[in-house]
Amino acid sequence: MYQGLRRDAMVVLLMLAALPCGLARAGVSTDPQAFVLAATEAGLMEVESARVAMNASTRSGVKEFADRMIADHEKIDAELAVLAKKKSITVPTQLDAERTRQLQSLREKSIAEFDAAYAAQVAEQHAHALELFRANVANPDAELAAYAARTLPLLQEHKRLADGLKGSVGK
Repeated sequence: MYQGLRRDAMVVLLMLAALPCGLARAGVSTDPQAFVLAATEAGLMEVESARVAMNASTRSGVKEFADRMIADHEKIDAELAVLAKKKSITVPTQLDAERTRQLQSLREKSIAEFDAAYAAQVAEQHAHALELFRANVANPDAELAAYAARTLPLLQEHKRLADGLKGSVGK
């Protein structure tokens, strides 16, 4: 058990060393409850927009990307929900009003517009998620900081894939 905690602590320290200066000033909160809320809402949006993509897109690459987003985000969201419950933090189970509007806008895209709109949206969402998780590697709650550190590489991979998708559907 202690080896795992030491490893998590080392990951957190390494991630802190890699943080860009001033990130906390960029409006990203490291308050445990605020982090859980923001991360959960972002995860819900990823899953819901990916479900829309599975139905609306005609491109296999978009559908494969969306399928991966659903699988990965459901897994990391479930892990966060367990941590939140342990800490008595209530997590949202549905999208907030702004994200609901964004999702509705995505649903209303024509077939010709959909893939580019979805790709742009997920690239932007992952940029925001990276900012959130990078800041929360320094979360005052050690378990949430370790969660952020463990999840960050996956989100970096998602951002890379989202940028690639954005480039491929824009052609």
